[in-house]
Amino acid sequence: MNTKFFSAIRLVCAAMFLFLLAGVTARAADKDLKLEAQLVLGSNEGQTNGSPVSPQIEKKLKHLPLKWEHYSVINSQQFSLAKNESKEVSLSGECQISVINLGGERVELTLKDNGQKVGKVTQSLRKGHTLVTGGSAGNTIVVLRQAD
Repeated sequence: MNTKFFSAIRLVCAAMFLFLLAGVTARAADKDLKLEAQLVLGSNEGQTNGSPVSPQIEKKLKHLPLKWEHYSVINSQQFSLAKNESKEVSLSGECQISVINLGGERVELTLKDNGQKVGKVTQSLRKGHTLVTGGSAGNTIVVLRQAD
C-alpha cells in the first residue's frame, strides 16, 4: 500500500511540474520580440558609405555563397513586435520589409522593392541567429536579428 501511495504522489508531482513548465514556456514564447533590421551593402572595394557590419554578422555573411569581401550597414532600424503583430519598415527609398511575429520566436519577413513584394521568408529567430535575404539591388542584403 505504501508503494501505491508514493507512486501516486510521484505522478501528481510530475504532472504539476509539467503543467508549470508549460506555463512558463508559453509566457516566454509570447513576449515581445525586440528586432533589428539592417540594410547591408556588399562590395569588393573596401569601405563604402555606412559603417562596417558587426564581426558576428560578417562571419555569418562570409559563410554564405556571396561574392563580396566587405559589408557595410547602410541603414539600421530597431523595433518591437508583440505576438501576431506586424510592422512595415523602410530601409531605403526602394527597399521595404514587413515583419510578422508568429510567436515562439518565429518571424515572417516579406521583402518589397518599391512597394512590390519580391520575396517572403519564415524562420525561427532565436537570440544570436540571423535571417538573411537579398535586398532590392544586386549587392544589398537585408539582415534581421533579435536586438541586444
